[in-house]
Amino acid sequence: MKFLLSLCFVLCLFGTPIWAQNAIPVGFSDIDEQVRNLQLLGKVDANQSMLARPFYSTGKQSMQDLYRLIDPTANDSIKSYKKGLFQAILLPASLSQKLNTSRPYGWNDQAMSISNGYQMQASAGIYARFSILHVQFKPEFVHTGSADYETSDAWGQVNPSLDRVSLGQSSVRLEAGGISLGVSNQNLWWGPGHYSSLLMTNNAAGFQHYSLNTTRPLKTPIGSFEFQLILGRMTSDSLQGFENNALKKRDLSFNPKNRQYNGIILTYQPRFMKNVFFSASRSFQNYEVDRPGARFMNTYLPVLNNLFKSDYNDDTLSKDQILSLSTRWLMPKNHAEVYAEFGYNDAKQNLRDLMLDMSHSAAWVVGFKKLHPLNARTFISLQAETTKMSETPSYLMRGAGNWYEHGQVYEGFTNNNQIIANGVGHGNDAQSIAVSWNQGWTKLGLTFQHVANRPTTTAGVTAVYTRSVKWDDYAYGLQGGYRYKKLLFTADVKWVNSTNYLWEKDHSKSNVYAFLNTIFLW
Repeated sequence: MKFLLSLCFVLCLFGTPIWAQNAIPVGFSDIDEQVRNLQLLGKVDANQSMLARPFYSTGKQSMQDLYRLIDPTANDSIKSYKKGLFQAILLPASLSQKLNTSRPYGWNDQAMSISNGYQMQASAGIYARFSILHVQFKPEFVHTGSADYETSDAWGQVNPSLDRVSLGQSSVRLEAGGISLGVSNQNLWWGPGHYSSLLMTNNAAGFQHYSLNTTRPLKTPIGSFEFQLILGRMTSDSLQGFENNALKKRDLSFNPKNRQYNGIILTYQPRFMKNVFFSASRSFQNYEVDRPGARFMNTYLPVLNNLFKSDYNDDTLSKDQILSLSTRWLMPKNHAEVYAEFGYNDAKQNLRDLMLDMSHSAAWVVGFKKLHPLNARTFISLQAETTKMSETPSYLMRGAGNWYEHGQVYEGFTNNNQIIANGVGHGNDAQSIAVSWNQGWTKLGLTFQHVANRPTTTAGVTAVYTRSVKWDDYAYGLQGGYRYKKLLFTADVKWVNSTNYLWEKDHSKSNVYAFLNTIFLW
C-alpha cells in the first residue's frame, strides 16, 4: 500500500498533457484490427510493440485522428466536451451477436460462451478525464445461448442461458509520463497473435484487477520498454461448464473459492534492432483463502520470484503458473509483420530440467501478416497463423496434461469458467488463413480455419496416447465490413464441417457460425 501511495504521489508530480488518452477495447469490432493495419501501413508509430493491449490513443493521434486515418473521406467528429483540464467523450455503443446452428463454435468473444444457439452482448459508455485522473465507464450486458446439441461422455454439455451485467471495459486510473496506475475490468491481450495468444486474450469476460502499466514506449539509452503488472481476482460459476473440461461442469461443492491472479508482461525493443520487439510474460494464480503467511512477494507478486520451481517449491501449494516468450518483427516498408510466441504450461524444476526436456508442457503460436496497398485508401491483406496446444512427443516420457489446467488449482486459468487465454481450446491445434480487400471501413474477405480437437488425450491418471480417431473441424468463411452513416458493421460467417465429430468414426456434422458486430458512432 505504501508503494502504491508513493507511486500516486510521483505521478502527480509529472507534467502531463491535457489531451484525452483512452483505450481502444481489445477485439472492439474492426477498430482494434484497423489500428494494427495502420501501423503496417506506416500511419501509426512503429515503436508501438502491440504486444500488450489495449492500445491507448494519444494527443498526437487521438481516436478521431485514427478514425480519419482509417477513412479520410469520412467527416468524423467525436462527441466530446472540454473545459480546462476536464474532458468527456461519449464512447461508441456496440451490439455483438453470435449464432451457432448445430454445435458450439467460435472464440475471442469476451463474455459470450461456447454454446449452441443465439447470444448477444451490448455495451455503451463514457470516458472522462481531469488532469491525470482517467475514468472510463463502459458496462456490458450479455445473454448466452442454451440450445440443445449433440454431446457425449467425452465432450459437451448443455448449460442454462445467462443474463449478466458486468463492468465490462471500465477503468479508473492515474496516468502521467506514459505510466498508468489504476483499477480496471478491461480485457487484456498479451502476445503478438491475431487469433490466439498463450497467456491473455479476450476469450473470456474481463476480470477486476489492479494494473501498473505503460501507455506508450518508454525510451532509454539501450532501447524502449513497455510493461504491465496486474493483480486481480477470477471467479467461477457452478451452473456453467468449463472450457478446460470439455465444456462439462466441475464439482465445486468442496467450497468454491475466488482465485487471486498475478501477471506480468515486459516488452523490449533494442536500440540497435529497429522495429524488432521481444517480450516475456508470466502468470500465477492461487486460491485467495490459501495465501501462505509468507513474505509479501510470495503472497501477492509471485511473478517476480525466481524462474525455477526448485527455488520456491510451488508444487506443494495451491498455486499454478504459465509463462511465455514472444517476438514480433515489423517491416513498415514492406507493410508486413512476422511473429511467434513460445510458452510453458508449467515452470521448469531447474536448468537441467529445461535443457533435457525443452518441449515438455510447451505450446506455440507463429504467424505473419502482409498488406499490399493498391492506392492511398485501398489494400489487400493476407495473413496466416498456426497454434499448437496439443502435447508434444515428450508425453512418451512424462505426460504434461493440457494447457490451462493443473492439479493445484482445480478451475485452471479460467474466469467464469472460460479460458482467459487461447480460446481455440486446451489441447487443440489450429491453423487460420485470411485474405481480404479493404477500403476504409469496407472489407470483403475469405477465411479458412482448421482445428484438430485434442489429437492426444489422457487415459487414467498419467498415460497419454495419440487418438486413432481424429476429430477435425474445417471452417470456410466470408468476412465483411461496411459503414453506413454512423453505423459500422462487421460480419464473420463460416460453414463448419466436422469430421469424426465427438471422436466417433465416420460421424460428420455441419454447423453455420455467424457473428455480427454493430457499432454506433455518436
